[in-house]
Amino acid sequence: MPPNAVEPGTRLVDRYRLDKHLGEAAGTSYWRAHDELLDRPVGVCLLDADASQADRVLRAARRASAVTDPRFLRVLDASEVEGPHGTVVYVVNEWVRATNLTDLLADGPLPPAEARELTQEIADALASAHGEGLAHLCLQPEHVLRTGHGQVKIVGLAVEAAVRGVEADDPDDAARRDAQGAAAIGYAALTARWPGPEATGLAAAPHDGNALCSPRQVRAGIPHDLDQVVGRALGVPGSGGAPVVTPAALATALGTAHVTSRIPPVRPAGTGTSDSFPPGRLAPYESLDDQGRQRTSRMTVLAWGVVALVLCVGLGLAGGQVITSRGGGDDGAGASTGDDTSSPTGSAAPTGDPIEVKAVTSFDPPPDGNDDENGYAAALAVDGKRSTVWTTKEYNDQFGPSGLKDGVGLVLDLGKPTKISAVTVRTQGATGLQVRTADQQGGTVDDYARMAEASDVDGNAVLRPKGDLTARYVLVWLTSLPPDGGRYRGRITEITVRG
Repeated sequence: MPPNAVEPGTRLVDRYRLDKHLGEAAGTSYWRAHDELLDRPVGVCLLDADASQADRVLRAARRASAVTDPRFLRVLDASEVEGPHGTVVYVVNEWVRATNLTDLLADGPLPPAEARELTQEIADALASAHGEGLAHLCLQPEHVLRTGHGQVKIVGLAVEAAVRGVEADDPDDAARRDAQGAAAIGYAALTARWPGPEATGLAAAPHDGNALCSPRQVRAGIPHDLDQVVGRALGVPGSGGAPVVTPAALATALGTAHVTSRIPPVRPAGTGTSDSFPPGRLAPYESLDDQGRQRTSRMTVLAWGVVALVLCVGLGLAGGQVITSRGGGDDGAGASTGDDTSSPTGSAAPTGDPIEVKAVTSFDPPPDGNDDENGYAAALAVDGKRSTVWTTKEYNDQFGPSGLKDGVGLVLDLGKPTKISAVTVRTQGATGLQVRTADQQGGTVDDYARMAEASDVDGNAVLRPKGDLTARYVLVWLTSLPPDGGRYRGRITEITVRG
């Protein structure tokens, strides 16, 4: 049963029904299929068992199946099957509705902040995979997906390299290749140009002689330090600093890069995509159609203008913006609003000295989350500056029973059990939030006891416990997010804990 001889309707191991042929190359055939046992769509890759790469692909798939990081498209099954014409190796993958980066860039590059966030997410995921002894080695735009909920998925960990016969010399070489691959994705996201020699569906990046042009040379308005980080990983002349040679180092460097830059121009709506893909690319996902597509990277000038106006108002008013919050947790605790230093009508300003926060981490617990919610910027919420902002990721749906998850948040470590009289949270946009506390750092929301909550907070909310409270850890848990350019995104400018 050669892969190119398989027809729609064929069933593998009495379980996987092949529904749609997506493409083929070099003895490898790709299908959208249906798992009849679990009643779910899957992606299937078929290889001729006589092909030289068959054993290599099978080994890679089995190793990749052990990876639990949700940012990688999961390998669900891999084995051999006997057919009427011989033995075929098959690899079954998770199937998601998503848009690949090539299609996302059809209208032009992403805003610098979004490009940095996307690249750091990929670099961090690759660093996690390297910690388990796995590498990608072949990262290209079609391997980077964004789902309708805004999640990043990486296609083909280990397996794509096995299909192409690509191998690293040693772990250091693998790390260098994947750092370059992630940086190339960042370059593409910033410029809509591809810096590598492969054909990807994007225009080739320009060169000055034999030297690759930096992102800032291709597109105006890219922050200088972001340009340098990408350039250092790709070996762009004049990027300064030491080369970035591991995905972990790239993720760290991107976490310190500034992204405040020019407002991106308005772009017309893009065209829809199909669920086909370039031959020779492992792509077990379904593209979002044009009508139902929820765009993941398009902000208009109007949306940016509103954000800028909110920032200006927040910084310009001496007393801060005062919004009444409706409080009251299960224990009867309440919330009041007010500025850190003034006492607006109907509420009391918080008393007590500010407590030093020893550490702050993002909180996005599984099974709905991936343990990271822009954690690289979490410290901006406790740096004492209203001009800096920690933001959540963007979501197509509001939090709650009908959304992707119930919430996300930040965990503040006070270093030791400490008396807490109030927690002040300053937000941008109407946000629902809870303050929860614990003596031990927990892995679920329920590990933290609810102290107080507030809804529709836009500005300052001062949340107080019902009685005396001592705790080491404070969880600020966002239960609803404000609209942001047709999607939802939370913003916290400052959190202050007082004793």
